[in-house]
Amino acid sequence: MSRNQFVLDAEVLDIGPLRRTPAGVETVALRLRHFSSQNQGDGAMDAELTIDASAFGPHAKPLSEVDKGQAIAVKGFLTKRSHASDIPVFIINEFKTP
Repeated sequence: MSRNQFVLDAEVLDIGPLRRTPAGVETVALRLRHFSSQNQGDGAMDAELTIDASAFGPHAKPLSEVDKGQAIAVKGFLTKRSHASDIPVFIINEFKTP
């Protein structure tokens, strides 16, 4: 089994409406922004990214109620948006707000 685990402290930029998949599973889409200073070799590097994320099932409704601008700690995995796209999406399995 290959490892694919992604942990991120981020700010919620946008939250879509709570929806249901064709199979009836609740889902919500988010856009997250991260900024930090990371060690790189002998120095520091600013790390900044914006990434689309989704949550399904029991995490969808609580995440749909988080405010824009809210700080959030998320954990999950990366995958591609669809079988026809190489654009990454972060699937959230765990989260907490400070």
